[in-house]
Amino acid sequence: MLDAYRVLDLTDHRGWLAGLLLAQLGADVVLAEPAGGWRRDSTFDAYNRGKRSVVVGVDATVEELVTWADVVLDTGDRPEVDTAAWRAADPALVTATLTPYGPSGPKAAWLATDLTLMAASGQMAVTGDADRPPVRTSVGQAWAHAGSDLAVGALVALHERARSGLGQHVDVSAQQSVTLPSLPAGLHAAVGLVPSHRESGGVRIEGTHLRWVYPARDGYVAISVSFGAMIGPFQRRLMEWVHECGHCDDATLAKDWVAFGGQLMSGEEPMSELVRVLDCISAFTATRTKNELLAGALERKLLIAPVSTMADVLASPQLAARDSWDEVDGIRYPGPFVAASRTPLRRLGGAPARPRADATAVRAALAGAVSRSSGAAIPIGIESEGGPLAGLKVLDLSWVAAAPLATRLLAYWGATVVRVESSLRPDLTRIALGHRDDIVEVENALTWQLANAGKLGLALTLSKPEARSVVMDLARWADVAVESFTPGTMADWGLGWEELSAVNPGLIMLSSCVMGQRGPLRNFAGFGNLAASVAGFFDVTGWPDRSPAGPYMAYTDYTSPRFTMCALLGALDHRRRTGEGQYLDFSQMEAATHLLTPALVDVQRGGEAATRRGNDEPGVVPHAVYPGLDARAGTGDGGGWIAIVCETDEQWRRLATEMRREDLAGLGAADRVSRRDELDAVISAWTARQDATGLMYRLQAQGVPAHEVQNSGELLADAQLGHRGHFCWVDHPYVRRSVVDTPPQRLSRTPGEYRWAGPTYGQHTYEVLETILGYDGERIAELAVAEVLE
Repeated sequence: MLDAYRVLDLTDHRGWLAGLLLAQLGADVVLAEPAGGWRRDSTFDAYNRGKRSVVVGVDATVEELVTWADVVLDTGDRPEVDTAAWRAADPALVTATLTPYGPSGPKAAWLATDLTLMAASGQMAVTGDADRPPVRTSVGQAWAHAGSDLAVGALVALHERARSGLGQHVDVSAQQSVTLPSLPAGLHAAVGLVPSHRESGGVRIEGTHLRWVYPARDGYVAISVSFGAMIGPFQRRLMEWVHECGHCDDATLAKDWVAFGGQLMSGEEPMSELVRVLDCISAFTATRTKNELLAGALERKLLIAPVSTMADVLASPQLAARDSWDEVDGIRYPGPFVAASRTPLRRLGGAPARPRADATAVRAALAGAVSRSSGAAIPIGIESEGGPLAGLKVLDLSWVAAAPLATRLLAYWGATVVRVESSLRPDLTRIALGHRDDIVEVENALTWQLANAGKLGLALTLSKPEARSVVMDLARWADVAVESFTPGTMADWGLGWEELSAVNPGLIMLSSCVMGQRGPLRNFAGFGNLAASVAGFFDVTGWPDRSPAGPYMAYTDYTSPRFTMCALLGALDHRRRTGEGQYLDFSQMEAATHLLTPALVDVQRGGEAATRRGNDEPGVVPHAVYPGLDARAGTGDGGGWIAIVCETDEQWRRLATEMRREDLAGLGAADRVSRRDELDAVISAWTARQDATGLMYRLQAQGVPAHEVQNSGELLADAQLGHRGHFCWVDHPYVRRSVVDTPPQRLSRTPGEYRWAGPTYGQHTYEVLETILGYDGERIAELAVAEVLE
């Protein structure tokens, strides 16, 4: 897809994933290592495959390498980097910088680690057990989120350059990037909802823990236990299986599982009855293996997923059937993050075995380099009107969160996105996942409004044959179509790839689902929480002496949009140069494995298998979340806790001095590791006497990485997020003004924006039919008479 582009990768471990994704899409990526080179370890090998290595100042000057490149990636702290000067010398250059908090603002100079960024993001506040400190995923996630966003930002800027001929600077904040998986909890304080609580792989209902993690004979499984019109039928089928196996009585089976949630809320059913039902399920699952429960879920259409270990992920029959691995020297690495019909992603070899491994080849490329190639001829110096994706036309047939969160990014950057829905089958985000002032109305839904911001709303009764003709006309109009129904659904409606590409050969169509369109688990039913479980994230989140907690809510719904954007923008670039459309089969689980690659590599090399370990980090002490003065033990609301990390002896000396424990200041790393429990107790006793917010500022001023654990209220008041305009209020016809989070990228020349919140039913129906499709009054009247329009 991107074989016309050259990328100079000046990042460190924090940004390496960005270059990997661009390399998979076909770009020529040169890793410019510092003197002495980067340390070779599992993280280096995981995220530098497919790149060529040189050492700056030995094999070439940084200026020579920049002159060769279309895109320069960096992480903001190498002295030889001067992105402003490079763009001044070459106006077509795209530069993209990843920093912890952004290059300006009150926290711009703050120290950051994976743990402190997770604390700053809101995600940690709602992850873990209520009676213990907030917890992170043990395989670091912050830089993986941010690195994938760095790749997205570079691709958006390249797309815009194809129209204007001008490059620009992309600025990515890791803190902003990691706020995405805190949604919708991160916005609760702005819409009259109480803060979410840590509930260890579940949710709280009127003070009762609705469990989503259950024991199996050989581990654990995740089950989306819930009720209501959408999930109730799944619950009914589950209880039938529980009953068949003798773990519940006839009266329990006979309950109305659609109405059960409402009966609990009204008091018609006591909360003790919910606890009893969950115990029945637990007793049942404990008698079967994870694979037996998964097989039963596929056969009976249940919402069950195994809690996969790293070994389970590597042994996944679904990933094997999809040929998801790149094998290098006997080690399997996550391979292509999307299956593309016309331009399959590159199969990458290993990371450079040593610094300067490709010095000769790169020097020859520099010597023979012709002027930068960006495909078809482009005008120079013409400023774009609208956002960087202005003019892009998108048909959005997606569902719930993973795909809609990607198409909303297209809308933010200027694309025209038409969101098709039906009130007869309301999107789950309209009826669940939070409502303003806790009033459950479909036009009052928090997650719908944020996941569909900036889109045009078209409501159709899709069961009507006349509705199909409207969708086909939209497919003729569109550059991109995105859908996320169960595999085969679109084809059953006569709206599959074969039909849509027949009327628009240049169309790019992406299908997104948990497991992908092919493979033995293609019909796996579930949301992002189950995808996170089967992909390995549950097993590495929580405490070693307890069952898995799993990351908050539907985790892969929030990892997926970045990969979806990379796939779409890569395919669009290929189409611009060739005119060819194509079909993209996107598996949320498959793409998410890229965020666990170092752990997958480690276990294959005979290292200790990654699993949940609280907030500990091997070889680093302190590395924990400590109570502040206002920490409310047992409430799980995240308030009053502070994450503190000392990665160096100097940081530890400063912390010990600040605690007035000069007797401990000389401890080296090995001594601190051997005395972890003792030192954690010393630090906890000290932090417990102090306000977490004040202590955060105090420690940062002393050069110690620290951040309070922020929940929704703290996020909304965060001065750095405010400086970057992370939260914005946009118009909505029902709630008047609605709060929406914005992407972590800031483009220097062509900024994006959300013009409105997720639309009300049919809000833009006539605009779409008249202005976009050119229907006249008679044609619209015919659709109305046929009861197609809602």
